[in-house]
Amino acid sequence: MTDRQEHDVMTKPLYRCWTKATNREEGEPRRSLNWVRSRRAWFEVYEDRIECGDWTIPTSAVQDAVLYEARQFLIPARVLSVEAAGVTYQFGFNPWCRAGQHLPFDVRNEKIKLGRSPFSIVVRLILLVYLIYLVLTTVG
Repeated sequence: MTDRQEHDVMTKPLYRCWTKATNREEGEPRRSLNWVRSRRAWFEVYEDRIECGDWTIPTSAVQDAVLYEARQFLIPARVLSVEAAGVTYQFGFNPWCRAGQHLPFDVRNEKIKLGRSPFSIVVRLILLVYLIYLVLTTVG
């Protein structure tokens, strides 16, 4: 292999998919304002690191990794939580993405029920009140 071919192999991701990610959540994933404001970027897996936008997480820095599986209505949801250098990163994947199978570090799998933040509860209540208002004003 030439140096150029070896460089190309080293720079090509082993796996790549679109994700939304946040470093403002800790613990089990939940619905929250942080996910509304999360970054959207390519999640790329390399032999020695993972990258998402301008985040680079070296494999050697990973202290803990958990792949959470849940259902959002009937749709499967997967969130990878990676703790590295004192920061927790969470990556939300589309149902067809299988990033967990390609990671260069150990990952625990956990099935959970998605929780709700106070923000998401308030938004649901506002929507419910508005829906009731619409029904009452169109019927009356």
